[in-house]
Amino acid sequence: MEIARTAVMLLHPIAALTLIWLFAKQRRWRKEGRLLKGAERSAALESHQVTGDRMMAAVLGVIALAFTAQLARAQFDGVDATAYLVPGHFHGWAGLLGLALMLNLWRMGRKTRNQKAEGQSFARSKEMHGKISDLMMTLVFIHAFLGFLYLLAIL
Repeated sequence: MEIARTAVMLLHPIAALTLIWLFAKQRRWRKEGRLLKGAERSAALESHQVTGDRMMAAVLGVIALAFTAQLARAQFDGVDATAYLVPGHFHGWAGLLGLALMLNLWRMGRKTRNQKAEGQSFARSKEMHGKISDLMMTLVFIHAFLGFLYLLAIL
């Protein structure tokens, strides 16, 4: 039973590490986008936008996986199903804060795209999108480190 519990508890961190790798790859657009021109840049921008939409869905999936793992953990530990759902640690609360920031980052990216398509000035929203991304990257690493510590405590 301990092996199954451990495997379930590792699903969220493994999925999250994959998402962190994708997020870091997505952020490379800021540097790569400056080097591209014409149709190549347009295609790369389209790919960046599609990937951003997919990542938002993936973030929701990873968070759902975390809650599902906590429900399963409660089952394995023989406690009430909701015993572990409300975070009792900074990692869990920071994850919910990260969700709010990710939603804001995603919305800002979509706003930038829409303003550009409508011929409006989009420099400010583009800059904010980048700054939120920078903040998110820092917080993601802190969140992952705290998650690692939390995982050591519960396994």
